[in-house]
Amino acid sequence: MTYLKSNDLFSETRPERLYDRVPHPMLIADHLMTPDNIGAMIRLADNIGASEICFLGNEDEHRLGKVRRAAASSRDNIRWYFSEETDLHKIVPPGKTIVAIETADNATCLYDTPLPQDVAFIVGSERHGLSDALLAQCDQVVFIPVPGPTRSLNVSHAAAVALFEWQRQMLVR
Repeated sequence: MTYLKSNDLFSETRPERLYDRVPHPMLIADHLMTPDNIGAMIRLADNIGASEICFLGNEDEHRLGKVRRAAASSRDNIRWYFSEETDLHKIVPPGKTIVAIETADNATCLYDTPLPQDVAFIVGSERHGLSDALLAQCDQVVFIPVPGPTRSLNVSHAAAVALFEWQRQMLVR
């Protein structure tokens, strides 16, 4: 077995063909606090081929130089922006199902939940998660079972798990 650069592997397997039959997902993050997490979310959205990523909150509160460094080349590959809008239906295009990734009383296990093809995933802030007001606007809420002693995931890791589970489900349909 020989190491193969990812660009070479993916030029052969063409995983982007997924989007010949399903819409690109959207990603929303609520009031993230750290530039590293914002940058990681931009990179993740680019990796999965998301249509865009919206950060709820005030852009002026963030060190955008650090965000751009953390996002690396992804910062120019995908539309990302900040919005102070609180009505998700004004942000999310019509037809997309809004799915929260959160531990909430009505959440279902990510791995047991059929995910919609046309989806907008939303994650909460590092400290407080999603507010009840935002959760009430979601069509579905899923949680990720965490078996280790630390029962919470970094926000970008949680989004990655959900997005790649969505991709897996779309590939087997």
